[in-house]
Amino acid sequence: MTPMHIPDGGGERLVFPDAIELTILIPGAATNGGFAVFEDVVAPDIGPGRHVHKLQDEVFFVLEGTFDIEIAGHLYRAGPGDVAFVPRGEIHAFKNVGIASGRLRYTFTPAGDTEAMFRAFYEAAQSGQLTPDTMSEIAEKHDQVFVGPPL
Repeated sequence: MTPMHIPDGGGERLVFPDAIELTILIPGAATNGGFAVFEDVVAPDIGPGRHVHKLQDEVFFVLEGTFDIEIAGHLYRAGPGDVAFVPRGEIHAFKNVGIASGRLRYTFTPAGDTEAMFRAFYEAAQSGQLTPDTMSEIAEKHDQVFVGPPL
């Protein structure tokens, strides 16, 4: 592994208009697959459908805003400074419940190929093909399963 420094505003940005600005801060390849780090700027009333990561643990760090985070059927209200841990295999989702955009940083351990999944979502969105069915198909190729609606 090579040491890294990602300046504020750095990383690879994938913009999903009126929804999420996703930034890949540390890709899994940079850590030999040990972990990956991402950051989302999430529009109000936005969040993904309930889903499961089969092979990865996920940790959310709320940086700005107010989010509802559901993990294994438990709903938590989270604000700046809060941390939430999602063990692999648990159904979870989040939603920005504030009136302004919120910001989450999160890690996946091990990294898997999560950034490839996000890039595939982005490519589908750019071509106008990002539908719930397309997202499910892409996710399943990356050991993730959508299991229910958003919060």
